[in-house]
Amino acid sequence: MPSSKNRLPLTVGLSALFAVAALGASVMYTEHAINQAIAEQLPAGVAAALDAKEQAEVAAAKLQILSQWSAASDIEVKGRNIYGKADAEFTLVEFSDLECPFCKRFHDTPKSLVEQAGGKINWEWQHYPLQFHNPTAAKAAHAAECVSEIAGNQAFWAFTGQWFERSAMNGQGIDDIGRLAREVGADSKAFDACMASGKFKQKIQDQMDRGTAMGVTGTPATVVVDNTNGQKILVKGAQPAKALLQAIGQLVEQRNQPASLAQPGKD
Repeated sequence: MPSSKNRLPLTVGLSALFAVAALGASVMYTEHAINQAIAEQLPAGVAAALDAKEQAEVAAAKLQILSQWSAASDIEVKGRNIYGKADAEFTLVEFSDLECPFCKRFHDTPKSLVEQAGGKINWEWQHYPLQFHNPTAAKAAHAAECVSEIAGNQAFWAFTGQWFERSAMNGQGIDDIGRLAREVGADSKAFDACMASGKFKQKIQDQMDRGTAMGVTGTPATVVVDNTNGQKILVKGAQPAKALLQAIGQLVEQRNQPASLAQPGKD
């Protein structure tokens, strides 16, 4: 039988072995816990970083985009989206489709006229999404109305301008409508709720009916209005600025004649 002296080194050796094993297990557990914590926190950290990056990009885009539409006031004028001075002598009432390539080509023409007219001309938007560009054109029109309600008149004009720049046209639309809405200042949750509601469908239809009653059959179509007496001339197609100025000249000559059609956007 082994003596107690012989058993002592064995006992000490086993104790040391168990201690080392326990230490190793503790180190392994600690390392696992650290790795698990990192794995759990990393996605949240990456998401937060990406979110912050997107917010910075959206903020920078907003400043750049809105600056291009400085002639638009922040608020609508009696529910009308007007670019330029509300009390201008003449109004270019454009019936437009956000998926129409001719409207895209024409879009800078009334904008430039307003900006060069010294407050004598303004520009009013009326929706006229064409059937063969739907559902995208109608969705774009509704999105523009949501932006106007949430972020204001200037944001509306910035949104329509950017839509023309980004869309491939003819019903193809843009990849991320929500991103564009945020870039012109619309709150994301409010915009999504507005789009889901469909609340502006009737307004868009009313504008289309008004245009049809005035002789609009395609887009773009511009009703040039003399605001001193309500006289109007319809100019069809993506005409050059010269055609719009000629219509204004004719209206000046006709100022002693009675008004004809009712002005769109007014009851």
